[in-house]
Amino acid sequence: MKTNIDKTPWGLILILFGAGILSAFQVGKVPPVLSDIRADLTISLFYAGWLLSVFNLTGLLLGTCTGAIADAIGHRRLMLIGLVLQIAGCFLGSFANSFHGLLATRFLEGAGFLAVIISTPTLIFQVVNPKDIKVALSVWSCYLPTGASFMMVLLPLILTGTDWRGLWQINAVILIAYTFLLSKKTSHIKFMNRANKISFKKLGRDIIRTSTNIGPLLLALIFTTYALQWLAVMGFLPTLIIEKYGFSKSLASLLTALMVFINIFGNLAGGRLLKRGIRRWKLIAFASLIMGASSIAIYSAESNFILNYTGCLIFSVFGGLIPASILGGVPVYAPSKNLIATTNGLVIQGGQTGQVIGPPILAYLVSQTGSWSCGSWFLGSVALIGVVLSVCLSRVKHTTPS
Repeated sequence: MKTNIDKTPWGLILILFGAGILSAFQVGKVPPVLSDIRADLTISLFYAGWLLSVFNLTGLLLGTCTGAIADAIGHRRLMLIGLVLQIAGCFLGSFANSFHGLLATRFLEGAGFLAVIISTPTLIFQVVNPKDIKVALSVWSCYLPTGASFMMVLLPLILTGTDWRGLWQINAVILIAYTFLLSKKTSHIKFMNRANKISFKKLGRDIIRTSTNIGPLLLALIFTTYALQWLAVMGFLPTLIIEKYGFSKSLASLLTALMVFINIFGNLAGGRLLKRGIRRWKLIAFASLIMGASSIAIYSAESNFILNYTGCLIFSVFGGLIPASILGGVPVYAPSKNLIATTNGLVIQGGQTGQVIGPPILAYLVSQTGSWSCGSWFLGSVALIGVVLSVCLSRVKHTTPS
């Protein structure tokens, strides 16, 4: 239930934001070392794509259910459980000696990631002043590009003293420290610590009510199109740069980090534009069109680094308008205020679905055609679907005040 808050506790919101950033570390750590993992475990590009995607498989399978569980047992509790699961996944993954072993630990990390990103936005919604909700959620929507890009910037320095296994262990240690900090800083917030017994009958009703509501469903489908494009481009960008232009691993990591980082500006701009009254569906449609057009430049058959990389930057900064629009729309289109986490779970489930299927499909197409240029028509088609869905969203009435 929303509490009466005179002033937004931005310090607390930044601490909660940190949980998202550290969870995003587990996304950003993989692409730059993918070639090392392939060499160490002797796996193909197609299987490497699954190391990117399996992280999101839990969201595909359990997104809405996890949101309903968060609403039932307490969002703070689930957030802390999520951090512990990521710690276990990082530590066990550092000892994996086979593709399937590493795949299993990435699934565990993904379960923890899912728990954090579904439960934390609801905590932010509970503590923020209503007038600051759009700005606060646009800040939250930056967790992925902030965390992933920061990890990619740190990677060249970290890898001078260790390998990818050591990187996994370093992440586990950081997560342990932050879990203790977060537990202490949020323990006094009583309304964040409420928990009820799980009623599976009620969980089922909440899931059905949310997933059959056209507003949340459209948000989830749009997020699917965005996330599919995003991870397909970001996940394989270091590989593309190294294979096509022969750049070093460190330079490829930094270039990818910059591409991910500027997505933040799109996220923040999305929140500001929404606050100024720009229609949500128009932002989504515009961003989808730009992403689709940019994919033509990114995967141009011509060996022109400036063209390819400029396309990546445009793709990223304008694409950032979509997460801010979608995540900010969760409280607006949720069937009720008691189902915000369930709605967020459905949206995340859509996003995770896109991230699961995007990289393997792109990797398969590249493997079959022998060229990265197939990415332009594949991602362009997905972007067009996003435009159509955004127009459909324009016809849906809000269930709660925007």
